[in-house]
Amino acid sequence: MNVPPLFIGLTLLFWGWEVKLLPSAVVGAVILELPRVFRWRWDFSDMDMRRVWDLCEILFAGAAVYGYATTDVTSGPGKFMPWLPLIFFPFIAATSYSAHDRVRLSTYFWLLRRKDRDVSSRTLGRFVPYWYFAVCFIAASIMNVRDIRFYAGVLLLGGWLLWTFRSRSIPGWAWAVLAVTVGIMGFFMQIGLTRLQSFVENKAGQILENLDSPDAEYTEARTAIGSVGKLQLSGRIILRVETDARQTAPSLLRNASFCTYQTAGNRSTWYVTKADFTSVSAGSELATWVLAVKRDTSSVATVSMFMSQGTGILPMPNGPAILEDLLADAVQVNSFGSVRVRQAPPLVRFKVRYGDNSTLDAPPNPADLEVPSRERPAVAQIAVDLGLASQSPTVILQRVEEFFDKKFTYSRYLKGVEYDPMGRNTALTQFLLHDHTGHCEYFATAATLLLRQAGIPARYAIGFAVPEEEGLGHVHLVRARHAHAWALAYVNGSWRDFDTTPATWFGIEDKQEAIYQPITDVLSWLRYHFARWRYYGERGAAGRLMLWVAPILLAWFAWRLFSQRRRVHLQDRRSREVKLRYAGSDSEFYLVERRLAQAGIPRRREEPLIAWVTRVNKAQGSQGASSSLRNIVALHYAYRFDPRGITPAQRSDLKSSVNSWLQNAS
Repeated sequence: MNVPPLFIGLTLLFWGWEVKLLPSAVVGAVILELPRVFRWRWDFSDMDMRRVWDLCEILFAGAAVYGYATTDVTSGPGKFMPWLPLIFFPFIAATSYSAHDRVRLSTYFWLLRRKDRDVSSRTLGRFVPYWYFAVCFIAASIMNVRDIRFYAGVLLLGGWLLWTFRSRSIPGWAWAVLAVTVGIMGFFMQIGLTRLQSFVENKAGQILENLDSPDAEYTEARTAIGSVGKLQLSGRIILRVETDARQTAPSLLRNASFCTYQTAGNRSTWYVTKADFTSVSAGSELATWVLAVKRDTSSVATVSMFMSQGTGILPMPNGPAILEDLLADAVQVNSFGSVRVRQAPPLVRFKVRYGDNSTLDAPPNPADLEVPSRERPAVAQIAVDLGLASQSPTVILQRVEEFFDKKFTYSRYLKGVEYDPMGRNTALTQFLLHDHTGHCEYFATAATLLLRQAGIPARYAIGFAVPEEEGLGHVHLVRARHAHAWALAYVNGSWRDFDTTPATWFGIEDKQEAIYQPITDVLSWLRYHFARWRYYGERGAAGRLMLWVAPILLAWFAWRLFSQRRRVHLQDRRSREVKLRYAGSDSEFYLVERRLAQAGIPRRREEPLIAWVTRVNKAQGSQGASSSLRNIVALHYAYRFDPRGITPAQRSDLKSSVNSWLQNAS
């Protein structure tokens, strides 16, 4: 390596200091700097270097896959990139101990290893330590704490390297002044860029959050009441609900509830005016969140769902008390029964312990008894027909449930509102008094308003219905078409689920199953189990196994590489290369040339041999010696320049003629 002594070693130590792998960096630095002390090298071929590089590529790919598999895609690079100097260490070590100071371009690229590519024979000279220097800095920058020491390390090592390439025509003091000036300017510029990056990220985050807030649909819920057409929902799997053999799954999982109903034209909306979230304190055990203390936790279910950006609303059965195994930075609740999670893995998987009574919903407020003026005539008429006045809550609930069960049917087809010149007809009025058919939003809204008309506080709830059919291992698959709406009734001091949609709706919805649904189910199953292993599986054992297996494989590879290659001494190799770099370089004629130079008749620069021999003959005046010297020159010319070379007899004649000439000259 032609970099300054100790430069690569110090760079590796700087990396180890930043990523807290200093012991490994010390060992690596010693290995890379030892060749400056010991002159022994290994005679690695181009094929050997290719194999070492291929090994590093395999290690890089394995580290990338492992980093992605054990964390999310955005954090994966930050997990394996700090290890880049160790991943490429076998290659830099092999070049440090190689007897050949070259690495061919084809070593790095498989496509250039074909023999018919001329570019594959080009060498990169001593480029290896420089790209390894860059790799160390990239790896150190991933994990550094952005303090002054990192910038100082970058400035010192980078300045040291640039100093070795400085122009000798520029005075050293001028170069130093320029370097210090650039360093000071760079320090303040990187502070400004860091602040600019933070500002842009915050603004972008606010804009994106406002455009696609995970809580927007839970401050209001626009229904399809009054719309025209066919209600279409896909069979995409949204949730997986698991139970044991002793318990049944919760029938309903609520996302949110609402208290105010408004209509405007064909737009019908439920909303809440104020539903602020408050944080829940983590329990004493890891990944445990206590939503309500001293509540019934006799029922338990495990819910799994994919969540974009790890933030959103968790579907909950009525009366959630404790969440277990929920990996998240924060859990929040509001007074309308919604549970929000922050910074969770993309696959959210948790165990919820719950009871029959509500735990998160606030007591009723005046809005929970309001019936909109446009809906009041039809709702009041039905309440009178059912005789709900002055009845107990139990009787009211029973009569309302029987009313919808006996006289109404479920339909996915949405019928428009018939024209009424007096403006008294609404979609809900038409549903209650005339059509008697609709989907769950009609039933939930009508039931909520009927209960309020009878004096029972009620709210509109949305979420998912859990099918009764079980998969393997008591796993209930909740699909997009199982999205549901129902009423919440406040009875005996607690909110309870009150679903008046006919039970036949499950069968009607499941008839929407597409032909390709089995294929999408298989893909969903594969995605779910991979994500479950990725975020909740036993990856520690795999990691520990890799930490044991990888060094063993590297040690075996190094033994195969170094033990089967001939070891040479660096000085012997260089002297041999000098002697054998051209044909005839070992000719005995050079002994004659040296003797004549000592005698004061040296060969002049660029003087032809024949002209020099003529000048020697004139100076010595010996005819016999002149004839012998011309014969030596002729044999040397043939040995040096004739492509066919000389015969063994001629080679022997050259050696004997030189020896004879040297004896006579002495």
